[in-house]
Amino acid sequence: MPEAPFVPVIPAGGAGTRLWPLSRRARPKFLLDLTGSGASLLQQTVRRLAPLADRPPIIVTGHDHALAVQEQLDEMDSPSSGARARVVAEPAPRNSMPAIALAAALVEREEPDAVIGSFAADHLIADQEEFGRTVATARRAAEHGFLVTLGIRPTSPATGFGYIEQAEVEKSAAEQAGGGSSGGTSGAGPTALRALGALPVSRFVEKPDLVTAEQFVAAGTFFWNAGMFVVRARVLLDELAAQIPGLARGAREIAAAAGTPTYSEVLARIWPTLTSIAIDHALAEPLAAAGRVAVVPASFGWDDVGDFAALARQLREWGPEGEESSVRVLGASTVDAIASTATVYGSTDRHIALVGLQGISIVDTEDALLVLADEQAQDVTRLVGLLDEHGRGHLR
Repeated sequence: MPEAPFVPVIPAGGAGTRLWPLSRRARPKFLLDLTGSGASLLQQTVRRLAPLADRPPIIVTGHDHALAVQEQLDEMDSPSSGARARVVAEPAPRNSMPAIALAAALVEREEPDAVIGSFAADHLIADQEEFGRTVATARRAAEHGFLVTLGIRPTSPATGFGYIEQAEVEKSAAEQAGGGSSGGTSGAGPTALRALGALPVSRFVEKPDLVTAEQFVAAGTFFWNAGMFVVRARVLLDELAAQIPGLARGAREIAAAAGTPTYSEVLARIWPTLTSIAIDHALAEPLAAAGRVAVVPASFGWDDVGDFAALARQLREWGPEGEESSVRVLGASTVDAIASTATVYGSTDRHIALVGLQGISIVDTEDALLVLADEQAQDVTRLVGLLDEHGRGHLR
């Protein structure tokens, strides 16, 4: 089978509220350099995917952020860096499925047999070569008609991620024999999948409690759900048409108008009517039940940098060790510390001094100061919710 063209899709959305006040409505997480690498998370994502792509990546982002996204692409200093990426602006947030469906419809219109891969704009990957090998395996499985996800091998019973369970051999073989959904899978069963380096999936599970997560890790048949999906564009839209007909039809209608004088009108008219839903609920869960989803086990050092605890872990893992303290500093602030473990993000010239503080993050900006115990990092979302209640919505 000839290899189909591969087109990366990069949904660049979300408020990143758990990283407030670094991440704001006007400058969300994916536009920030959170690790001191000199590149934003979006720029790192584009550079990571550019060598794997046969066509320019498609970045789907909010209308309010499209200009900033384009500016960051323009900053990238060579054609091979991925600066040729195509920016598609969505009029309003509608969750991941409409964004990915629109990108798939644009690809289908131009490359009917192409495979797309959806990768979030704001994740970190440590091992780029292993990531490339894993995506190549997913491409091969996708060419057989599967919706393929990259499953991260869990290193702990994390409760902040969803999980993917691989199917038992007997069960997945029976489902393949039973036919599955209307799209078909080119006759590829569990044995063929394993030969490709993929495994059949039985189900997707929402974020579990700690006891359940411990059971998942002990079972050895579960993976973290990183939200990475690889699939033929046409298969995605045909399967979506079977699940949510109006969403697939709307995405295709918008794509059909691309490049014409009516595109803006068609987009503005149809986009608000599209079902706001995540790809997990729209496609991954029902297709897994039908034996139409495969997972490629992945071990390339993935982190969604979902909160300050995750970010602190990344920075402390790669930073130099101190004698009396372990303090990582990003930004302009100067810091003196004694017997402290902390991460400091400073955008002011204020000097910060720490004594005897363990496991904290400090974010010092011009209009807000956050001091956070890393073990309660996920509570920042609640804090951000209070801003509107207290008449401080402008700080979001």
